[in-house]
Amino acid sequence: MEIRGLTKSDYDYIISVLDQWWGGPAGRRADPMFFYEFGEHALVAERDGELIGFLLGVMLPGPSATGYVHLVGIHPDHRRRQVGKQLYAQFTERCRAAGMKRIKSLASAGHEGPVRFHESMGFASTEVPDYAGPGRSRVVFV
Repeated sequence: MEIRGLTKSDYDYIISVLDQWWGGPAGRRADPMFFYEFGEHALVAERDGELIGFLLGVMLPGPSATGYVHLVGIHPDHRRRQVGKQLYAQFTERCRAAGMKRIKSLASAGHEGPVRFHESMGFASTEVPDYAGPGRSRVVFV
């Protein structure tokens, strides 16, 4: 498997398959801003020339010095094969090299898959009521 930076053609492909990969509407979470403004930190995973996963993340310098993972998607046929963990590892390595002190991610409350995934990598999780607005709790991973 190869992990490399995201290109415009990768982004276009991701938008075309994201709802299938997530099993429901998720495309709005992959706003073009994440390619055009923050794409330098986004990563894709390929196996045999096929895009099988991606990570859209940003680095927030300053006092917080935080690498933030906004969105991750793995092709359903390639789940539970370490693709997500390898994307996170590469993003974390790049963040550390850039001076980031922590990595942060979020998930909607009630989704156990992301909680198990992040906790398996050593992230601490805290559910924060109304994090994304009234009635929109999120689980914060750091």
